Amino acid sequence: MPDSLRSAGPIVVNGKPYNRPMPAHPQLSDLEIAEVITYIYNEWGNEAKLTDVKSVKPILEGCKK
Repeated sequence: MPDSLRSAGPIVVNGKPYNRPMPAHPQLSDLEIAEVITYIYNEWGNEAKLTDVKSVKPILEGCKK
């Protein structure tokens, strides 16, 4: 999920395909990204989980490669 805040791929909404680049948010800290992911999981995924900064950091490092 952290990587998807920095890139996106094709999706289909109501049968219509979309494939537009997601705007970058390089100003967000690792903590802010973890907070956004926690919000998304809790509000839309109903998973009620907390995303830890320690789990976000290695994924974001992989995005830089």
